[in-house]
Amino acid sequence: MDLHILPLTEPGSADKFIIYRPLLGLAFIGNRAMAELAQQLAAASPGTPPPDTPAGNLLRSLGFFQPDPPCPEQVSAGFNTVVLLLTNRCHLRCVYCYADAGVEAPLELDVTHGKIAIDAVCAQVQAAGLSQFEVSFHGGGEPTFAWDTLKALTDYARTKPVTTKVSLTTNAIWSPQQREWILANIDNLSISMDGSPQTQDAQRPLASGGPSSGIVLNNLAAVDRSGVTYGIRMTATAPWERFPEDVRYIVEHTGCKYIQVEPAFNIKRGEHALPGETDCREFIQAFLEAYEVARSRQRKLIYSGARPGTASPTFCLAPYKALVVAPGGKLVACYEVASQDHPLYALSAFGSITGQGVQVDEPNRQRLHRLFAERRATCRECFCYWSCGGDCYARVFQDGPEGHLVKSLRCELNREITQQLLLNLIEAGNGVWARHPAEQSPAGGLG
Repeated sequence: MDLHILPLTEPGSADKFIIYRPLLGLAFIGNRAMAELAQQLAAASPGTPPPDTPAGNLLRSLGFFQPDPPCPEQVSAGFNTVVLLLTNRCHLRCVYCYADAGVEAPLELDVTHGKIAIDAVCAQVQAAGLSQFEVSFHGGGEPTFAWDTLKALTDYARTKPVTTKVSLTTNAIWSPQQREWILANIDNLSISMDGSPQTQDAQRPLASGGPSSGIVLNNLAAVDRSGVTYGIRMTATAPWERFPEDVRYIVEHTGCKYIQVEPAFNIKRGEHALPGETDCREFIQAFLEAYEVARSRQRKLIYSGARPGTASPTFCLAPYKALVVAPGGKLVACYEVASQDHPLYALSAFGSITGQGVQVDEPNRQRLHRLFAERRATCRECFCYWSCGGDCYARVFQDGPEGHLVKSLRCELNREITQQLLLNLIEAGNGVWARHPAEQSPAGGLG
C-alpha cells in the first residue's frame, strides 16, 4: 500500500493531516489518531481485518482498504509514439525559446527519415499486439514551417495498417489554406499562446518584431467555429502577478479544453534556468490563483510537475515509448535536447536513422534508463512521486548527470503545488477526494 501522511501547517490546522494514497486516488483530512491508524494498517500483513472501531469503520467506508492498482510499468522496451521534429525554423522569436529557433542555419527533417521512423514504430506496435500508434509533430521549431514535409508524413502515416493518431504542437501562425488542412487532418491539436495580446506580443513576437496575437486569435476563432477540440500550451514568466489575468483572458476568449502552463525562469533564448526561491514562492501563489480562475470557467489548468490523479513513473514518454527524431535523422531522448550545441546532447542522443533503418545506440539508451532509475529511486518516498514522475529530465540533468540526485527548488515547487491541489480536490469532494477509475489522467505524455 502506497501511503503518505502530510501534516498541514496552516493556522488552525495543528494535528491535522492529509492522508493520501496516490495510486488508489484517495485523499482526505484526518487527525493524528487517524493518521497513525492508517499507517499501522498500511504496514499490516495483507488481509488483516480492519478494527471494528469508529475510526476503522470510517476508513472502510472511504474505501481505504482497497488494494492499490498495479503500478505502471517503469520501462517499455518498445516504442508506440514517433515524435518528428520537422525543422528549426520558426515564424516567431519567443523570448524564452529553449531551442533558440530561427537563429541557427536552417535544418529540416528528411521525408525519408520520417517514413523510416514511422515504419519502425508501426512495426513495434503491431508486434506488441496494439491497435494504434501516434505520430506527433513537435518543437525545435514550428512544424508548419516545413509544410510539405508535414503533409507528406501525415499522409504516409495514414497508410499504415493500424490506427494512426496525428498530433500537432503549433504556434497557430497559419494561412487560411493551412488552417483548413489542419482542421481536416490533425487529431490532437496543442496551440502555443501566452495570454492577453499584450503578453503574447511581448513574449512571442513575429520574426519581424511585429505582433503575433492578431493572427493567433483569428485562427483560434476559426478553430472554435469548427468544433475541433484543442488545448493551449502556455509559458508563464515573471512578473508572476500577470499570470492569473492571462489565464482569465484565455478562458474568456478561446474555447480551449485545457491550458497546460510551464514556467520559464530567468528567461534567455536557448536556455531554461532553474528557479530561485523568490520565483518559486511567487509562481506558486500565481498558479493557485490562476487555477481558480480556470476552474471558475470549467477549464483545466495543468502544470506538468504537479498532476494529482496521474499515476506515472516517468515525467514523459521519452526515451521509453517515444522515438524522437531530430533533423538529420538523429534520435534524442528529449525534444528540448535536440541540438548538438546543447550541453546535454551527448547524454540525450541515442542513435540515428540511416539507410539501414533505425539504429539505436542501446548502451547509451540503457545508460539513460539507469540514470532515470537512480533519480526515481531518490524520489520514491516523496508523496509527489506519482504526480511528477521524477520531474523533467532536461531540468534534472541540467548541471550534468553527476548532479541529478540533488533535490532542487523545482522539487519544492512541485510538492507545494501538488499539496495545494490535493486540498482543493478534498474540499471539492466535501472532505474526501476519491478518484473514480475513469477519471485517472493519462500517464506519460511529452511534458
